Amino acid sequence: MLIDAVTESYNKYFFGDVGREIYDFFWGDFADWYIEASKATIYHSGDDSVALVAQTVLLYIFENILKLLHPFMPFVTEELWQALPNRREALIISSWPQTSLPRSTDLVKRFENLQALTRAVRNARAEYSVEPAKRITASIVGSEEVIQYISEEKEVLALLSKLDFDNIHFADSPPEDAKQSVHLIASEGLEAYLPLADMVDISAEVQCLSKRLSKMQTEYEGLKARLNSPKKTKVSLLWMSAIHIYPRHERIQKHTIL
Repeated sequence: MLIDAVTESYNKYFFGDVGREIYDFFWGDFADWYIEASKATIYHSGDDSVALVAQTVLLYIFENILKLLHPFMPFVTEELWQALPNRREALIISSWPQTSLPRSTDLVKRFENLQALTRAVRNARAEYSVEPAKRITASIVGSEEVIQYISEEKEVLALLSKLDFDNIHFADSPPEDAKQSVHLIASEGLEAYLPLADMVDISAEVQCLSKRLSKMQTEYEGLKARLNSPKKTKVSLLWMSAIHIYPRHERIQKHTIL
């Protein structure tokens, strides 16, 4: 947990570790995942109470990040703190974040699986050069328990992975077109299948590969012709004859003198 790790580093005067831990969490977790994942709830849930909970959680996290950063950046963090709603006291006199808070390992594991699945889809899109705005179909395969909580985050998954919300399918076995799909293993017991037809333009890919094959064939024929030419053969025979004429020790001595 960030609060525990940073507090321990402060107590040991490991200020370099403090800065790195806060930086990694702020950009790697809070900005990249928590805020992005909350967008689906805040803007598309249609339930004001659910959106309010998401906003409250984000505010709580940001408040504690400012508290942890305050010894490093007192003026900047104080200015940001005062810009937050309902500030009744200065950041410098606010209480330190609570440590040893309860933690649900099950919920953490669920979010980590959602992250792993999102990363796998993103990496596949990048590998196949899928246009950023293009929405693709996906079949998510896993155990009944995994599918249950992943399907609950269907909107978040579609938002973060650029999947077609209406064409995300959940099942406990591979789809019928599995052989014509990109197979992704996100984590143990959680896989995804992305149809190749959505990932690449088949006709354009065939045309590109045909051009590459034609170019390689031309290069092959050119090299083959050079190797079979009479002039090349004559030079090769003369070189081999020279090697046999001069004894090995004389060749070595000659090269040494040179």
